[in-house]
Amino acid sequence: MTPAPTGAATPLTGVAALGTFEFGTPALPADRARRLLDTYQELGGRLIDTAPTYGPHDGAFLAEPLIGAWLHTAGAPAMRVITKAGLDPARPDQGDLRPETILASARRSADRLGRPIILVLHRDDPAVPVDEIADAADRTVREGLAERVGASNWTTARLEAWATYAAAARLTAPTLTAPLWSLAARADPPAEPWLVEADRAHLDMAARHGMTVTPYRTLAAGYLVAHHSGRHRAHHSAAYDTAAGRERRARLHQAAAALRMTPHGLALAWLRAHRPAPVIPVIGPRTHQQLAESMAGAAQAERVTSALAAYLQAGP
Repeated sequence: MTPAPTGAATPLTGVAALGTFEFGTPALPADRARRLLDTYQELGGRLIDTAPTYGPHDGAFLAEPLIGAWLHTAGAPAMRVITKAGLDPARPDQGDLRPETILASARRSADRLGRPIILVLHRDDPAVPVDEIADAADRTVREGLAERVGASNWTTARLEAWATYAAAARLTAPTLTAPLWSLAARADPPAEPWLVEADRAHLDMAARHGMTVTPYRTLAAGYLVAHHSGRHRAHHSAAYDTAAGRERRARLHQAAAALRMTPHGLALAWLRAHRPAPVIPVIGPRTHQQLAESMAGAAQAERVTSALAAYLQAGP
């Protein structure tokens, strides 16, 4: 593992983070994934989002090794990598955040990626006291495995408890939260209740504690794009195809046409326009065109005025 080119004090920047769930799978084979990484870097991308459980294929998880090899070849000194710990794919509704699990996962990921990571705890584990989690997360930074830490799918109350404890104990505090979040909210009750969706309270908490928000499923798993062809089309259409979702999708497409933007570009710009916590949406393009359009759209957050945001968020 080589030293990180950037330190924990360096703010996270960029208009979008490159999601890598399908890297190395038949949907996005290794050669295409590497070319996508090249294009992302050429377009100014500086933040990759991955996990030890990404790139599932034939019983292996291929994304981290693929990204690590690309980083070694490309150099990419400005590129930073979010990866995760605590998720067992066989039990997606449960986390394992025992201190030894956090540390072992961070060591393996940092070794595969060849540099210190941005460590995100992929699921909460309420069975483990928050002080033990905070201590273990801090240790990953002190040992040089991680440059900063954060959480994904943590409730607002539990993440605030971690941030508050870490500040009082002078430990490394979480500076990143990764909730599920898009213009289209999920049906109620949601199909995957263990996935935490951003709301105003969560975003306000992030702002209070100086966290960057890196949401996933930012296009409602493809529901918001013009031609949905995602891996889980039937499931995700059921999750998002509500009266409110249809209304917001129609308004998004109408506004995008008026602005001469793509619907997915405007949906990403809408996320980035939120304040006061900074937002870097995670995107999951399969093609160079999708990547370029997403990056271009996300970069136009200034076009999302308060009036446009109110229009997009209106619904039945």
